Amino acid sequence: MRAGLAVWLALASAAVAAPRIKVIKLAVTNPSASARAVENVAVPVASLRSIAPDFAAGEAIVTTSDAATVADDARVIQTTELPSQADDLDGDGRFDDLVFQIGLKPRQTRIVTIAYGPPPDIQRIRTQYPRRTSAQFSAHYEGPGWESDQIAWRLYFDKRNATDIYGKRRPGLWLDLFSTPEYIYHEESPLGRDIYAIGATIGPGGIGALVDGKVEHVSEVADRTWRLVCSGPVRSIVELKYKDWQVGGHTVQLTGRIVQWAGEHGFEQQIRVAGADGLTLVTGLPMKAAAPKVPVPAAGVHVLATWGPQVVASGDHARNVDLADENLGVAVLLPAGEAGEESEAESNRLIGVRPADGTARWFTAAIWDQEGAEALATLMGGSIVHPVAPRPTRESFIAYLADVAGRMTQPADVRVLSASAAPESAPPDTLAPVARTYTEAIALMRQAADRTAARFEPLLGAPGAVTPHSGSGFFTEGANNGEWQPEEGYFWTGAFWTGELWQLYSATHDDRYRRWAELWTARIMGGEPKQNHDTGFLNYYSSVLAYQQTKDPKYRAEGLAAAAHLKEMYNPATNLVASWAVGGDDTIIDTMMNLQIWWWASRETGDPSWRAVGLKHALRAAEWLVRPDGSSAQSVHYDPRSGKPLFTHTHQGFAADTTWSRGQAWGVYGFSEAYRATHDPTLLSTAERLADYAIERLPADGVPWYDFDDEGVYFRNRDTSAAAILACGLLRLAAQEPDAARAAKYRQQADHTVQSLITCYLSPTGALRHGSSTHPNDGMLIYGDYYLMEALLALTQN
Repeated sequence: MRAGLAVWLALASAAVAAPRIKVIKLAVTNPSASARAVENVAVPVASLRSIAPDFAAGEAIVTTSDAATVADDARVIQTTELPSQADDLDGDGRFDDLVFQIGLKPRQTRIVTIAYGPPPDIQRIRTQYPRRTSAQFSAHYEGPGWESDQIAWRLYFDKRNATDIYGKRRPGLWLDLFSTPEYIYHEESPLGRDIYAIGATIGPGGIGALVDGKVEHVSEVADRTWRLVCSGPVRSIVELKYKDWQVGGHTVQLTGRIVQWAGEHGFEQQIRVAGADGLTLVTGLPMKAAAPKVPVPAAGVHVLATWGPQVVASGDHARNVDLADENLGVAVLLPAGEAGEESEAESNRLIGVRPADGTARWFTAAIWDQEGAEALATLMGGSIVHPVAPRPTRESFIAYLADVAGRMTQPADVRVLSASAAPESAPPDTLAPVARTYTEAIALMRQAADRTAARFEPLLGAPGAVTPHSGSGFFTEGANNGEWQPEEGYFWTGAFWTGELWQLYSATHDDRYRRWAELWTARIMGGEPKQNHDTGFLNYYSSVLAYQQTKDPKYRAEGLAAAAHLKEMYNPATNLVASWAVGGDDTIIDTMMNLQIWWWASRETGDPSWRAVGLKHALRAAEWLVRPDGSSAQSVHYDPRSGKPLFTHTHQGFAADTTWSRGQAWGVYGFSEAYRATHDPTLLSTAERLADYAIERLPADGVPWYDFDDEGVYFRNRDTSAAAILACGLLRLAAQEPDAARAAKYRQQADHTVQSLITCYLSPTGALRHGSSTHPNDGMLIYGDYYLMEALLALTQN
């Protein structure tokens, strides 16, 4: 085994912080030849805990990709979150199901990832899902009600024990409104209303018994109780218990569960019975003369469906008058093995229910042709409009029932693929380490730099000046294949290429690197008066490094001019350098790196004022940008006149309150350098806290995700640029850390991270892959290359 690889493997096997977020992979397959806009999936928590005993269903996030295999899924950069919920079905205080919905193409398999972790970590990144189902009990509408965002239902929870329908003109959840005292839900409304008259029937999907040709409701019972099992964004469940139902000479114990999924035009009814042997149980639909039965192609499912003008007129006074110009489709679907004969009795169209082992289930659906008539949409700028959308038809009703029937007979196949829970995988092309020493890695990167210089040097001859956003010859990003993408201007990153060339010249004394470095440095010089805080990056890594190598006074003058321009952006009211303009209202953590030009200016000129102003900025940045736990915010916004802070924000990470890994790395490096320049103990403790936070949350290979909080849940971007910057910062911190144990820890982590970068992330062509400029971008970054070279040279020279 090569020495470099052996060192990396030894470090990798050393004590590493346990991953905060772990994942379990599932495969969900549509077994049918029909597309499914939605598949309702309930995963038993027990099946997940069998491979992950610490699985916490209440602290889970469900995401998916279009990948059909785990290997392909590992290459996906951005996932799609699926709203999910955990349900305690038996009331024992422990979750039993994790449920979600997913769309599937014909025969499609999709990999689903279930991520879980400590509550604070999950709660920080999990989306607050919109409510799309609800269930409640209301005396106003005489029993339990349940709804999706498409339709609502209620049950007369008395001797009638019959179901009824609330139609919705506008999608949403309206039971809270319908249950309000004095609200008349029979009246016309843009939201919806009671649209169905059930008379003395058991209602659509109701349960009864057929005794001597007569329909017996679940009326004569010793007790009837209800329980709200769950009410969430994905599904709601109501449980109904009937004790000692006296019917047809039987004493029946009946328990029913109503399961309402989001987006559905119907609900599933599940029953469990005891004492009903020899009794004919039935469900069905009210009989409406103007709404004939409609045929539905549904192999393996018995469907009873009607369509026609069966919408009752609004108002209590017109409860038996159906509107001639509105149509409603109503249906009941039973698995063929549990369905008996059809019959008619007392205004009911009936289907026999034949429980298997005491249980049976069916689906009840309704679609109103006025659905969506009052839908609203908010356009850009805040305008609200009524979108024009096709209304439901008899044909779309039949198509929906056929889809439900297909899902009943051929439910999705759900398989747990993971043998155990583990962190989200690093990019697949990094999982086969290639043995390299630091010296070999430098040689490989040097060859890449030679090719890059030869390719881009001809572009420098193009006429015209180069500005941050115009002119040729610079590059920032490239594909993971080693090819840099030419850009217009030098952006904020141009000096990292010049810096790499100056580093190579310092290490090799090869005049080619000096010539190239001077060519590119000349294109940046003179632009500092028009720069923002990035003049620190642009002129430190070009002119200051050039002066340190050549002692040419023009580079010294340029560096000091840049330092003076940065000072113009300093605001004494905030003690901060505004990042974007004189008098600006925000500062980002990146600016800690730009202070390097002040530390240099103070040493170079002997003028302590540079150091003094840098110290003020660093102390205020430590106060406003570094959180108590050692994490960092990317930017702080303030009133530039009063100096009052307003809010912090992380815009290149996952969310405003998460920790962007490159920003954290800038902080470790920047505060370490600030301490070296000032010896202020606050800056040392700040650098330590930032470093400790990062180390504790690094993946095993030492290369952070683009955001320390996401950990690959939503965006699977590692950021090798953050890793390289962090390694450099840790080396600088270790060199001046007074605590020997801390210093060793920082040095060891830097070694581990750099070795990981060169054995796993450095391609055979010398390209440092998998940098993330702004997620979900994934590729090479010139500043990643620069800082990796800086770290390698530091490690080989010490």
